[in-house]
Amino acid sequence: MARLDIVFGKKTNPVAVELLVSVLIEQEWNGTLYVGYPVFASEDNSSVTDALLTCQEHGVVIFDLTTENIIELEEGAIESAISYRQRELRRKLNSRLVAYEDLVQEDGISLGFPINVITFIPQPIPNVELATLATPDSLLDRLQPLPPLNPHYVKPLNAAVQKTAALKPKKKRLNVRNTDSMGAAIKHLESQIANLDRWQKNAAIESPEGPQRIRGLAGSGKTIILAMKAAYLHANDPEAKIVVTFNTRSLYQQFKNLIRRFYFDQVSDDPNWDKLQILHAWGSESSAGVYSTISAQAGTTPIPFGAARYRFGYTDAFKGVCTELVSHIKKLEFKPVFDYVLVDEAQDFPAAFFQLIYLATKAPKKIVWAYDELQNLGDSTMPTLDELFGVGDDGNPVVEINNIDGQPKQDILLPVCYRNPPWLLTLALGLGLGIKLGNGKFAQMFRDPDFWREIGYECTHGQLELGKHVRLKRSADRSAPFFGDVLTPAQSVSWHVFGDFPSQAEWIANDIQKVTTTQELDLSDILIVIPDSLGASKIGIAITAQLSQRNINSHLIGVTGSRDVVFVDDSVAMCSIYRAKGNEAPLVYVVSSEFCNAGFDLSKKRNILFTALTRAKAWVRICGVGTSMQTLASEMAAIANDNFELDFNYPTQKQIEQLRSAYKERTSKEKRNVQKEIKSAQKLLQRLADGELDLGELPEDLADLLRKALK
Repeated sequence: MARLDIVFGKKTNPVAVELLVSVLIEQEWNGTLYVGYPVFASEDNSSVTDALLTCQEHGVVIFDLTTENIIELEEGAIESAISYRQRELRRKLNSRLVAYEDLVQEDGISLGFPINVITFIPQPIPNVELATLATPDSLLDRLQPLPPLNPHYVKPLNAAVQKTAALKPKKKRLNVRNTDSMGAAIKHLESQIANLDRWQKNAAIESPEGPQRIRGLAGSGKTIILAMKAAYLHANDPEAKIVVTFNTRSLYQQFKNLIRRFYFDQVSDDPNWDKLQILHAWGSESSAGVYSTISAQAGTTPIPFGAARYRFGYTDAFKGVCTELVSHIKKLEFKPVFDYVLVDEAQDFPAAFFQLIYLATKAPKKIVWAYDELQNLGDSTMPTLDELFGVGDDGNPVVEINNIDGQPKQDILLPVCYRNPPWLLTLALGLGLGIKLGNGKFAQMFRDPDFWREIGYECTHGQLELGKHVRLKRSADRSAPFFGDVLTPAQSVSWHVFGDFPSQAEWIANDIQKVTTTQELDLSDILIVIPDSLGASKIGIAITAQLSQRNINSHLIGVTGSRDVVFVDDSVAMCSIYRAKGNEAPLVYVVSSEFCNAGFDLSKKRNILFTALTRAKAWVRICGVGTSMQTLASEMAAIANDNFELDFNYPTQKQIEQLRSAYKERTSKEKRNVQKEIKSAQKLLQRLADGELDLGELPEDLADLLRKALK
């Protein structure tokens, strides 16, 4: 049997809420009890619903919990006051719901179901008897006779209550005519996401009196959830200083559009962007960021990236400036500036950044951070709370999170992936970990086998233990069910090996021309991802030239196009992997993928490949050149032959530690040393090949190594 979902938003009457929840929490009903939701617009400000029940068994019920002033009225006036409040609550919800065509009857103005209102009070009021008045003892009796909700209305009703209209695709795709085209397939997929699942509801609406952690895979809805949460918090507390921050600059416009749409759906107005700020984590000379804003508040000049890179190194630049600022603030009588801070892409930030926002956020430290559990495959877990936020003088973590029954959740896992088909996600994981490298080799591996279950995989054969053979399959309940309606793995995923780069660029341009002229896809449905960030401009220019020959527009994000805007109408977007993060497209081309299968830092490069593949909402074409790409293609074929399940021998603990040592990211000094060694080896081999040296002239152990290598 189902159990009623309970989502805790703003509590206008905490005592009454606890009593109401205590009665309803064990009910085996199909539906949701929303506390402090939805928000209604009024002439001067916004107001929240005390509680709203939507369930198949008893329909739609508003609970009025604000009765203190009514109880104090004179006898005879209480009934009138209760009736008036109930009428106003019914009117507000009705005005919202009748705007949805799927919820009204054939006359176009009447809802297809009644809106019931019950005034809930802790104890009876003497001499007052109303059928719509209930206490904890009588509540279930009051609900029992209410009619059930027609299943036809369940999905559109939830969409109307949750105000998920902003999730609907902006594109109408009016050009789609053929039912079997790629355009028709993506139109179907985009139409399916209308409701939040129960985990997403908790994450979007629940706001504890303190910090909150949201975890999930790529495509589980973290960015959308943070945008909804920001809009909801702003509607509830319009004077609060709310900051939304992130690492990938191109997320700025996405966040602004989503928050604006979600907020307007709630209160029919635009946000106050002075109070609700969208800030990049660092900031720049032209635009403020979280770091630069806090620096100004602390009376110090923020360090720009160029100077920070020189002082701390490229990879530690942000960590360095945040650490310095934290140290500076701790010496001051610093006054926190933010009421709420919402952090997306938390896995990309150093611990010093979290310590900085902790110092800059007012008590009770309402910091929400969302992170992707698989962005860094080698480190499958985020740092602990004491590592992120630090410890107090007593040695205890300054931030603790707990989930307590009857209270807003502080730790939420989003287990369902809505962006990627299950086979695509599995392929990305298999390549990212290198499970088909052969000869017992891997690029990296999760240290704890149980982590596979946490991210939604089940063992179908063998044992999920260190050193054991195992076969893993994506659990059916962890992927959206609608992908199989219009896609097959063979249609969705393909890989292509080319003899040289020009052949690759030509094929990609031809394929883009085909899908946009015969498959009803738009140019803005396409994202070309270039794993090699240093070579991205050169690769992008070559592909641009091929596209131009076919009169197809394109732009390289941050080079020939804005760094803050990814998709542009009538143009194909191209970017390096670092610009791609946080974005998605129906069709993704991963170009020159051989970069991810050779040279230094294999684990890092396989992380890049994983991230590139998981940008695709439906189709991915993995392209590359030469023997390294051919080897990578063999890995993909092996995973496909296993029916897109992961079949391998789990490495032992010792082997995993060896992997972490072998494939760790090298420092610049280490890379320079290796390059010198390679050049020396090349010179030696060339002299041997030219007959200038004989193996007999070399030390015996070196000569033996060369003989084995040359066999």
